[in-house]
Amino acid sequence: MAIFTPSRRPPPAAARPARRAPVGQPGRRGLLLLQLSAVLAALLVWAGIAAAGLVSETALPGPVPVFGAFPDLFGTSTYWQAVGDTLNGAVTGFVVAVVVGVPLGLVTGTYAAVEQSSRLLVDVLRSFPVIALLPVFLLVQGSTPTMKSTVVFLACVFPVLLQAQYGARAVTPMIAETVHSYRVPRHLRFRKVVLPSATPSIMTGLRLAATTSVLVAIGVEVLSTVPGIGHEVVQAQQGGASAQAYAYILTAGAIGYTITLLSQFAERRLLRWRPPAQTD
Repeated sequence: MAIFTPSRRPPPAAARPARRAPVGQPGRRGLLLLQLSAVLAALLVWAGIAAAGLVSETALPGPVPVFGAFPDLFGTSTYWQAVGDTLNGAVTGFVVAVVVGVPLGLVTGTYAAVEQSSRLLVDVLRSFPVIALLPVFLLVQGSTPTMKSTVVFLACVFPVLLQAQYGARAVTPMIAETVHSYRVPRHLRFRKVVLPSATPSIMTGLRLAATTSVLVAIGVEVLSTVPGIGHEVVQAQQGGASAQAYAYILTAGAIGYTITLLSQFAERRLLRWRPPAQTD
């Protein structure tokens, strides 16, 4: 007589217990409240410093006039043109850095001879501070949007290249020996072994480079006459409109934070195949 044992199937999603936060760590709602409390505390400190007169109003206006400047800025084409110019230069340089950096990083990370022969050149080139090279680019390309995109490219290409290189080298020796023993074709080895192993590291490099692209674009605009958010900050500060200048600075911060959120969302979507990190 055969004995049948019930198969152990995982419970449906609706019946699974909700994942709880580790002991000693706040949940999602508690974390959001803590973050909002930190922002509110920073605003209160800012308002207190401005009200006490510890810093001149020209150097540090209070939060009320700064946030009060946004409605007027939103209604002007200058504001949106500045945001568009900054994003255009940042996105152009970032995209070119990805197109160049990812393939080079994968190639140099896959083949040890290529990586060793190019290591000195990469180390020397990435040691130069990009902003320090700005006068050279001003002489060569002038104060143009192309110059801004070039500086952004140089600032972003090395983080992308190095992260892709590190990810390509992350293939475990056992898997590499197995692939070599079975003589797996190169294109299949790259698509099934190298690329999945390097994708998490590549996404980290893209996230870092995306934020860096906006910061460098604004820095170039501050130090030159290239139009954008940085140029508007300088113009507002020189015209005595400190509240407007800080409004542009907060706009730059909001753009950087939005890019970070979008990068994290894209990383979660593209890396859904990875098992979740285990926490004690």
